[in-house]
Amino acid sequence: MDFATKAKAWINENAPMLAVVYQNKYVGMAYDRFASFSPKEQKTIIMGAFGGFFIIVFGYLFFSYLALWNGSDKSERAYQMINEVQNFQRQMKEKNAQIQSIQGRSAVGAPGKLKQQLLDNAKAAGISPRFAEIEEKPDAAGGDEKSSDIRMRQATVILNRINLTQLKAFLTSVELGQSSLSVSSVKITNDDKLRGYMKVELGVVAYVISTGGAAGDGGNG
Repeated sequence: MDFATKAKAWINENAPMLAVVYQNKYVGMAYDRFASFSPKEQKTIIMGAFGGFFIIVFGYLFFSYLALWNGSDKSERAYQMINEVQNFQRQMKEKNAQIQSIQGRSAVGAPGKLKQQLLDNAKAAGISPRFAEIEEKPDAAGGDEKSSDIRMRQATVILNRINLTQLKAFLTSVELGQSSLSVSSVKITNDDKLRGYMKVELGVVAYVISTGGAAGDGGNG
């Protein structure tokens, strides 16, 4: 009994539903053709068929792996690109914040502007100009040697006969105003003549862009 006959017998006994495969006339013609070969040739054909099947499966798995690897590589590049875009957006946001801050400080960039800004803050807080003494000092280096164009402008503010409400309003307008000013020091003493009033001495700092000339002298007094 040759191999094909044994295979048919096994299928009829164990998997009869597969019998329709070899009962097909085209399959039968192929089987007749196969049966006409010698056992050695049949074995060669079967081995060649298994070899071809193995090559097809191996090729499918290989190209599937290549496709998967290519997709993974594209995903990694896309992830890196997303990170770069996010970093760029964050840097642009920080740059825009710096630009906006500098634009706000430009309101006090010219000599005398810081003094005028503080007088306006005092007026907005309900403090009379005759009770506000403001001295604008010459510019100093901003603390970073690399940023030589950034200058620190300082002013000394003395507010006489003011109450707590006026002080709070003045500090709020200075610290939260668009000119980006900072209060560096505060000294408070009670007014000896008027109860409930006080004398306040403040140091105010602003960082401005240097225009190349000596700035700061024109605002003293």
